[in-house]
Order: sequence, then C-alpha cells, then structure tokens
Amino acid sequence: MTTQRRTLVVNDEELATLRTPHDGIVLEEPVREEIDGANRFGLAEGPFSHYERTLTVTSVPESGMHEVVEETTWKIAVPVFWFLFWPLFRRHVAQGQQNPQPWWAPGGRLDTRAARVIGLLGVLAIINGYIGTVIGQTLTFAADDFCTEFTELANGGRTCVDPDHDRSARANIFSVVRVAVVFALGLTVLGDRKGRRFAMSIAASTSCIATALGAFAPAIEWVTITQIIARGSSTGMWLLVLIFAAEEFPPKSRAYGVSMLVLLAGLGSGMVLWVLPAAGFADWGWRVIYGVAAIFIPATVWATRQLPTTKRFESLEHRPIRESLAEFAANPKLRNRLLLLSFGALLATVFSTPASQFDNQFLRDELGFTAGRISLFTVTTGTPIGIGVLLGGMLADRFGRRPIGAIGLAIGTAMTLFSFFSDGTTIWFVRMVGVVLGAGVAVPALTVYGPELFPTRLRSTANGVTIVFGVVGSVIGLQLVGRLAERWDAFGPALSVASIGPVLLIALILTLYPETANRTLEDINDEPELTS
Repeated sequence: MTTQRRTLVVNDEELATLRTPHDGIVLEEPVREEIDGANRFGLAEGPFSHYERTLTVTSVPESGMHEVVEETTWKIAVPVFWFLFWPLFRRHVAQGQQNPQPWWAPGGRLDTRAARVIGLLGVLAIINGYIGTVIGQTLTFAADDFCTEFTELANGGRTCVDPDHDRSARANIFSVVRVAVVFALGLTVLGDRKGRRFAMSIAASTSCIATALGAFAPAIEWVTITQIIARGSSTGMWLLVLIFAAEEFPPKSRAYGVSMLVLLAGLGSGMVLWVLPAAGFADWGWRVIYGVAAIFIPATVWATRQLPTTKRFESLEHRPIRESLAEFAANPKLRNRLLLLSFGALLATVFSTPASQFDNQFLRDELGFTAGRISLFTVTTGTPIGIGVLLGGMLADRFGRRPIGAIGLAIGTAMTLFSFFSDGTTIWFVRMVGVVLGAGVAVPALTVYGPELFPTRLRSTANGVTIVFGVVGSVIGLQLVGRLAERWDAFGPALSVASIGPVLLIALILTLYPETANRTLEDINDEPELTS
C-alpha cells in the first residue's frame, strides 16, 4: 500500500477541480458528499486493489484561498510485476494526475480484474518464452554431445563434423519437433470446449515437465521426442494466453496488453541466454538449460489456479464440436478469415523460423562465436526489443494494426536478412535496429489479429488451425534454408530466398487484412455485446 500527500494553496476554481472525480487511469466515485462538493473519493474502476483520495480543506475567507492537503492511498492490482508500474503511477499521483492518460498507459482503462489477469498471464508468458527457446539455443550443443568426431576451431572451441549431424540433419530435427503442432491443436480445441484456464493448466505443466526430462536424454532422439511434447504444449499455452488476454482487456488496450505479454515472453527467452554459457563449460552443459524448466512447475500451478474463467467463455452457449467446426465451411466470412490468417502465418514463418533457429549455428560456424559470446550478442541485441514491443502495442491501438504491422514487418525482415551478411560491429548494430524497429513493433500489431477475428465459441480452435499452417511454413523454411545453406555454405543467401514469404505477407496485410483497432470483439464478430 502506498500513501502520497501533497499540500496546495488554491482558489475557488482550482478547489472545484480537485473536488471533481478523476476520469483517466482511474475512474473515481465520491464516497462522501460535502456541502460544497466531495472531499473523499473511492475506486469506481481502475487497475488497483485499493484506491482512496481524500481532501482536507482549510479555507481563508478574507483571501478567497484554500489550503488543501490531498492524500492518495493506492495499491496496484497487478500481481508479481507491480513494481514495473509502481514508479510510473507514483509520479502520476505526485503530479496530481493532471494528464488523465499519460504516454505509458494503455488507451483503454483497465479494471481490477484485468490488471490481475495481466500479471498472472505474464508469469505464464515468461515460462512459455523460456520453454519455446530452449531447443533453438541448445540443439547445436546437444548434437555435439552425442557426436563422435570433432574438429578444433582456431578460438579453442570445437564443432561436430559427423555427417549425421550436419546442417540439414539439424534442420530435420527442428522440422520433426514441429509435429508438436498436433498437441497445440488439441489443446486449443480443448480450450473452446472446457475453458481457457483448464486447457492452459494442462499445457503449462506438461511443457515444463517434458522440457525438464530432456536433461536426462541418453540420445538425440530423446531430446527430439521430449521437445515435440514440450513445444506442442507451449505453443498451445501461448495461444491460450493471447486468447485469454483478448477476452479480458478493453478494446483500446488489447494490443497494449499483448505487447506486455510479448515483452515478458521475451524476458523468458532471454533467461535461456542467462544460463547458455553453461553449454560451453562441458559437453553435457546444455542439460542444465533443460533442467531449469523444473523450477517453473510450481509457478505454473499457482498462476493457472489464480486465473478466473473469462467472462466471454462463461456467457458462451456451448455446442457440439462438429456443429461449431461446421461454421467454418458454412460461413464465408469465417472461412475467408481463417484462410487469410493461416496463409499469413505460413508466409511469416517461412522466414522467421529458420532465421531464429539457425541463428546460433550461423554465429558459431560462420563467425566463430563461442557459447559465451553468442549469449552476450543475443542479450545485447535482443534486450532493447522491449522498446519496440511497447511502442508497437501503443501505436497499433492508436493508429491501427495494418500500417504498424506492415511497416514493422518490412523493417524487421530487411534488417534480419542484412545481419546474415554482416560481421564485426556491423552485425551488432543491424540486428539491434531490426529487433527494435522491426520485430518489436510488428509483433503486437499482428499477434492480436488471431484472437480478434473469430467468435468466442471458435476463437481457440481457429487459432490452433492457423498455428498448424504456421508450422507448415516453419518446416518449409527450415528444410529450404537448411539445404540451401549446406549447398552454398552460407545462411545469408539461403534466407534471401525465404524472405519472399514476409514480402508477400506485407502485401496481404495492406490489401486484405481488416482493421480491428478500437472495436469490441463482439462488434468484429457480429456477436451480442457482453453485458457483464
């Protein structure tokens, strides 16, 4: 609980302003009426578990002035991550809340429930980010641990030269792991049948357990199998997190909320890099990174138990799954949206997946980076993505998804591709610019489309279908880039071929994607407006 006081000397007009309920981040309601107005205000709506503002007025009749002691007591409702917002709101209160909507606030006001939900989803987003990043950061080290023939590098490191562990073989492993989409699709269908929270609890715990079991792998096949389960569960979990957020946040704050979750998922991904240097200490060091997932199991249980059932799912009239799925065939609008987003997901991942999954291999093989230097590079260039993600969420809510998504995707693709042709200090600068101005800005604007464009009864299932197409694009991209990189002995030219995917996606966004900013989910999907 935080209490702030300030003393002011004001005239009659200024006193009347102080006695007017605030309507900004917080919507106040008078608690007690005085003859000349209210001197005590409580919380009508806002992201707080407690809020009270009181005025103690001492008037000086002969001067027409008043001495006012304003005391505001508040407690942010966001669990775990409250400290991120505390200094911002403390400054806001100290300034008298003069600007109802400061630059850092979402476009739409969050209530107590939404603030609590974003904190709980943030915990799951961090865990999901870690689980989803493990194999991409560790496969090159895990494959070497099971290798029998090595070559020494000039910098003292070593790399596997076993023909069974070359670039195309690792591309095959990355591709096989994409079979995990079957688990993700099953979880999303379950989310529409039994509820988002129930499906999310299964996904979160399964992904952590399966990843932790990878630490005991006796062969690379064990790593592959456990990662199929872990990646499928984490993919389903992420889709459910986004759907939960979309159903709980107000229309003008959906992209902002998604940007916060993307940012926290990025933090989870970065946590892999914190422990990645362990992979360079010994051949078995990569196992530590998998074992860390066991620590997250209690957090997943706590967070999923604390989450409420979404209001939209509670008000849903449930129907048999076959009847619901038949709508995709019978309803042209739904069918076209599903095809549009599915094809868009395929085009995006044709480039983004190999660019991400082969990044460590590129840094290690072509630039000679050690595990420690890879970690430093990724942390240094990736950490500023938070700036772009927050900016992208705010801009997407205020100026629309389409222009912000298209511009961010264009910059991100161009800079990422350029980085695979760079070295020295250039690659550090190019990658950072691409991450901040490209990927960071585009992700919240485009990610929010999936939960927005489908009705509540089909929202989870439809997003599961689109992720299947995203996986198809991933496999195409991994196989294409893996084989071309092996033939040309370089990843840059191979990724140039794959970049046709995001180029076509930008054209689709600008011509066919609908604009959903500042519209309720019910308005977008022709459903009855939520009344509670």
